[in-house]
Order: sequence, then structure tokens, then C-alpha cells
Amino acid sequence: MIPFEDHSEFRGTWKLRQGVPQLLSELLREGGAFEVLPFDTLAAPAAKGGDGASRQDRELLAGREAGADLVLAGDVRRFAIKRFNVGSPLVGGFTSYSVLVEVDARLTRVLTGARDGEEIRGRAEAKDKDLGVTLLGRTTETEAALARLNEVPFGAPEFRDTIVGAATLDALGQIAGELSARAVVSAVEGKVLSLEGDGGFVNLGRADRVEAGIRLAVHSRRDTQRVGTVQIVEVFAAHLSRFRTLEGEGAVEAGDLLRSPPEGDTWRGDR
Repeated sequence: MIPFEDHSEFRGTWKLRQGVPQLLSELLREGGAFEVLPFDTLAAPAAKGGDGASRQDRELLAGREAGADLVLAGDVRRFAIKRFNVGSPLVGGFTSYSVLVEVDARLTRVLTGARDGEEIRGRAEAKDKDLGVTLLGRTTETEAALARLNEVPFGAPEFRDTIVGAATLDALGQIAGELSARAVVSAVEGKVLSLEGDGGFVNLGRADRVEAGIRLAVHSRRDTQRVGTVQIVEVFAAHLSRFRTLEGEGAVEAGDLLRSPPEGDTWRGDR
């Protein structure tokens, strides 16, 4: 996860470039479908490359330096807070608020630089009268509400209790849900055909819905204990791909079994 681009023209004090992806990171961790690296791990590398580097080049550089499989980048398109006044609050009028949040996100495979699926858009609106709360989660008595809102840390529990937080969480929740759905991979089983250099070849390919970048657990052909992890780096045919060994170099052998790692699986690290 790297800083997003902010096109919203939001005039408040919140730093949406950092705050929005950080909050999305929390939602993805809660979902459990991804292992999300700490935001600062990719934030610094993403700023490298100079003015001549394309946005995609900076994204891939950040992912490679962090050792990530996937990089999530995006754009904050809309982050608008609108106020609606009826009469004067001092003589019986009232003020209400509405919020619109619109965020785009895209996932890229670090190994190949290929986009992983279509861009995802999260869009949500919230109004205080619909939620039963006001801008600050309590009765809005004066126009100072907008100023006080700036004092609430973005993403904090008190932020989530406001209509701004509700709209933001709704929009980002849509993105997190779509990403989690994409992360569901059918069980894969195969075997190591041969070893070569720091990797080798497996009997899995396009027909098995295997793509460059996925990781597979290696289990000993002798006792089925896990002995390492490999990553597919190139798909050649319906049932043939090349891999590199990530864990267990020297322990992985021809004939060993390959499986999509089940949750909670552990690597033994020896034979």
C-alpha cells in the first residue's frame, strides 16, 4: 500500500494521501485475505525515481524494495463536506451536513508489472439526518462544527463516529470487499518436476489458473511435511511453469508436492 494521489481539492487539515490508504490497510488486515506491509515500508520507496519516472515505475520500485507481491495504489477523487442551513441556528434554525467520498484503487503484480484485474471504485454518501448523527456525532449547534472536525484525527475511533467517517468507511469497505473477493484462489495441487539454479519447473500452468507471482507451499514427497515455499515466475504452457525458491533452498527436491498454502500452515525448514 502506497500513498494515494489526492484530486479531491479538500481544504481541511487531513492528509488524505496518507490517511485514506492507511485506513484501507486496516480494513484489509481485518479481512484477513492479505498480509499488508506497514504503510511506511512502501511510502518512502514510492517517492523515489525522480520527476522522469512514471507513476507505475514508482509503484513497482516501492513494491520491489519492500519485497511485496502486490502493490495497491489509488486516487482520492472526491472528498466533499457540504453544509445546508435553514434559518438561523440562533433563532431556531438548523444546520445539516452531507458527505461524498469517492476513491479509486488498482492492484499491480510486482513480479510482472501487470495490473491485477480492473480498477476498483468505492463511492459513498452520508447525511446526518439519515444516520441519526451529526457532523461530529452530536448536536451541531454552531458553524464552528467544521473547524472542530479538523481536530479529530483521521481514522481514529471518534472519526469513525462522524458522518465523514461513515462515508469514508463505506467507500473503502467496498474496495476492501472487492479485493478480498479477488484474493480467493482455488486450491492448487501439483509437483516439482525438476530443479535448475535457484528454482525449477512444476507441472502447473495456464490450465490450472496459475499465474506468475503466486506462491505455493512445498511439501516433502516422503512424509508430506512442509519444507519450503516457491513462487511462480513464468508460465510456459497448460501444465508447465518455472519457479524460484523463496524458502527451503536445498530442501526442495524433484517430486515434492505443491499446494496453495492453507491458513495457519507453517514451514518446517528442514528435511
